[in-house]
Amino acid sequence: MKLGVMPGDQLPADELRDHGFEAVQLFFAGDDDGNDPSPSDVDEKLAGGDLALAAMTLHVDLVGPSGLVEAQVARAVRCVRKTAALEGRYGDNPKPVLVWHPSQYPSGAEDGAVFRGLISALSTVCAAAEDAGVAIAVEITRGGSVDSAERWLRLQDHVGSPALKVCLDAANFCPDRTPLERAVRVLGPDVVIAHGKDSSFHDNGEVAEYGPTGSGRLDYETYIRAVCDYCESPYFVMEYYRTRAQLLRARDIVLVAMDGKG
Repeated sequence: MKLGVMPGDQLPADELRDHGFEAVQLFFAGDDDGNDPSPSDVDEKLAGGDLALAAMTLHVDLVGPSGLVEAQVARAVRCVRKTAALEGRYGDNPKPVLVWHPSQYPSGAEDGAVFRGLISALSTVCAAAEDAGVAIAVEITRGGSVDSAERWLRLQDHVGSPALKVCLDAANFCPDRTPLERAVRVLGPDVVIAHGKDSSFHDNGEVAEYGPTGSGRLDYETYIRAVCDYCESPYFVMEYYRTRAQLLRARDIVLVAMDGKG
């Protein structure tokens, strides 16, 4: 498993490899087709540091309070095609990866309609992904429409597509009903990319803040050991760092945990 980063100016692109980072995860422009990066834009970002493309990312609401949001599903399908068009840039990934990051659970939602909408939306997106040879990695996120390992497994059962995969970020949903190591274990066969950040909590259990690795409560020794034992993700992508020192400290924590596996 190699290290990657989210975009940032804390380390110049041409220094990333010297500090152990081999890939970058990039973003589509929400629901705005006109501001998506072109292949040449992506190439420019990668060439600056001789980097691989760990994944493309899309933040859109595939469901609303009443269920399916057809315009956003159509947008996601277009991004599947744009992800496929970047083939050859994905480094050690066996196929292009599109991370879908669910937004907050819709306010005033009819819960059954939301879940049925997710099934319909992801069935459509994954059908396009199968045709295009793309993996759809759902980033499980507390408070979002896909908020736990259990909900993702239920979706997998209903959607039934080999294109449906997981973007694993334990700080996003652990602690959960499923303990950390078991969550990684049950998701592991479908994890195609993993993230590294941290989370801290208020006394009532709600998230106080997300931050860089080492700034919160996530048990990184257990997390990294479980990722190494149960997942085959080519890239572990660091995020939520705000300074060069935070990024390098996060890197060192992950590398120490990986070394503990050896």
